[in-house]
Amino acid sequence: MIWRDSRCAVPKIHQSKDAPPSRMSKPTAIAYWLIPARPVRELFSEIIRILAEELDAPRFEPHLTLFATPGSDQSARKLLRRIKAQRIHLAVRDVGFSAKFSKTLFVRLGSSDALTELRNELGQGAKSRAESLPRKTPALLHEGASLYAALPDPHMSLIYKKLAPRAQSELASAIKFPFPGVVFDCIKAIRCSAPARTRADVEAWKVIARKSLQ
Repeated sequence: MIWRDSRCAVPKIHQSKDAPPSRMSKPTAIAYWLIPARPVRELFSEIIRILAEELDAPRFEPHLTLFATPGSDQSARKLLRRIKAQRIHLAVRDVGFSAKFSKTLFVRLGSSDALTELRNELGQGAKSRAESLPRKTPALLHEGASLYAALPDPHMSLIYKKLAPRAQSELASAIKFPFPGVVFDCIKAIRCSAPARTRADVEAWKVIARKSLQ
């Protein structure tokens, strides 16, 4: 990751205040993440750390969300044990941003047949379990990552924070990548709030299972 400012400074203006954490319990789901391999993982982790410290945002593990679905921790562990997949290679496209908390600032990636096949394999395995749960549950899932929708705009988030559009644009323009693609060598199942809309939601994410990709 290359910042135009050699000190890796980020703007401290144009920030919006996060909504206060809710005291009420929220529905949860299982999100399935792809985790980048070293050394790219360390690079993303460092940028996430810098942004979090400069902009008072939560820290989190670099990841690409495949989808989220209702389910139990046990069912997620069983599903990952059955998955047989190889490492996923995706091209880096650009840095984008949006008004959604879940896509404040992100690295947009290209798709691939291997990514589609992996998501379909996981989705089919999770679908039978999800169908036994209340039908209203999938509507509560992470924004843009419902179980049955086509994979939306593969991306990796760099920060979860309410920011003004000007600050988002400045950050997106300042970040350049010295590599053409990302290799993912692990899948993780994460217990998460559905949907994630606050810092407290992000900090409550919990890894419940993992699977290495060969």
